[in-house]
Amino acid sequence: MTVEDPVCRNMIALEEAAASEAYAGWTYFFCSSRCHQVFKSNPRRYGDPGLPPRTRPVAASPDPSSHKT
Repeated sequence: MTVEDPVCRNMIALEEAAASEAYAGWTYFFCSSRCHQVFKSNPRRYGDPGLPPRTRPVAASPDPSSHKT
Protein backbone atom coordinates (compact mmCIF):
# COMPACT_ATOMS: atom_id res chain seq x y z
CA MET A 1 0.00 0.00 0.00
CA THR A 2 1.21 3.49 -0.77
CA VAL A 3 0.36 6.68 1.10
CA GLU A 4 1.00 10.35 0.46
CA ASP A 5 3.34 12.36 2.65
CA PRO A 6 1.20 15.42 3.49
CA VAL A 7 4.19 17.79 3.50
CA CYS A 8 6.11 17.03 0.31
CA ARG A 9 3.20 15.15 -1.36
CA ASN A 10 5.48 12.26 -2.37
CA MET A 11 3.94 8.82 -2.55
CA ILE A 12 5.69 6.33 -0.27
CA ALA A 13 5.25 2.67 0.53
CA LEU A 14 3.63 2.39 3.95
CA GLU A 15 6.29 -0.03 5.17
CA GLU A 16 9.01 2.49 4.21
CA ALA A 17 7.54 5.43 6.13
CA ALA A 18 10.13 7.20 8.26
CA ALA A 19 7.56 8.33 10.84
CA SER A 20 3.87 8.65 11.55
CA GLU A 21 1.74 11.14 13.46
CA ALA A 22 -1.87 11.00 14.61
CA TYR A 23 -3.79 14.23 14.13
CA ALA A 24 -7.53 15.00 14.12
CA GLY A 25 -8.49 11.35 13.99
CA TRP A 26 -6.14 10.46 11.11
CA THR A 27 -2.70 8.91 11.01
CA TYR A 28 -0.26 10.58 8.63
CA PHE A 29 2.93 8.98 7.31
CA PHE A 30 6.16 10.71 6.29
CA CYS A 31 9.01 9.97 3.92
CA SER A 32 11.60 11.55 6.24
CA SER A 33 12.08 12.90 9.74
CA ARG A 34 12.33 16.39 8.20
CA CYS A 35 8.81 16.16 6.73
CA HIS A 36 7.58 14.84 10.06
CA GLN A 37 9.10 17.82 11.92
CA VAL A 38 7.60 20.29 9.42
CA PHE A 39 4.19 18.68 9.94
CA LYS A 40 4.52 18.81 13.74
CA SER A 41 5.37 22.53 13.57
CA ASN A 42 2.02 23.28 11.89
CA PRO A 43 -0.22 20.19 11.68
CA ARG A 44 -3.30 22.21 10.83
CA ARG A 45 -1.69 23.37 7.58
CA TYR A 46 -0.81 19.87 6.39
CA GLY A 47 -3.33 17.73 8.24
CA ASP A 48 -6.57 19.25 7.01
CA PRO A 49 -8.94 16.29 6.59
CA GLY A 50 -10.91 18.43 4.12
CA LEU A 51 -8.07 18.04 1.62
CA PRO A 52 -8.33 14.57 0.14
CA PRO A 53 -5.03 12.66 0.09
CA ARG A 54 -4.15 10.58 -2.95
CA THR A 55 -4.63 7.50 -0.80
CA ARG A 56 -6.73 7.59 2.35
CA PRO A 57 -4.43 7.25 5.40
CA VAL A 58 -4.84 4.09 7.40
CA ALA A 59 -5.28 4.11 11.16
CA ALA A 60 -2.24 1.98 11.99
CA SER A 61 1.38 2.93 12.49
CA PRO A 62 4.11 1.21 10.54
CA ASP A 63 6.47 -1.18 12.28
CA PRO A 64 8.63 1.06 14.56
CA SER A 65 11.73 -0.88 13.52
CA SER A 66 11.29 0.45 9.98
CA HIS A 67 11.46 4.14 11.03
CA LYS A 68 14.32 6.11 9.54
CA THR A 69 15.88 9.17 11.08
